[in-house]
Amino acid sequence: MSTPAEPTQEQRYERIEKLRDQLDEIRNELYEEIRAAFPENRGGKVTRGVLAEVTRRSRWSREYVAQIREGKNQE
Repeated sequence: MSTPAEPTQEQRYERIEKLRDQLDEIRNELYEEIRAAFPENRGGKVTRGVLAEVTRRSRWSREYVAQIREGKNQE
């Protein structure tokens, strides 16, 4: 049985770049979903408890989630 070859340095760089692109896509999707979780961002009324629930589920601070909700964290 042969051992898999160690990746070359260039392969590592390419993997880093690919993973970073995936991270950016996922982050953008997550931010969109967080913004959409707030009824007021969809034309509804402010609903008590949404910020707390999104904060709990995202495992981010209330301040950070509030910034995302307001669109201040767009990259």
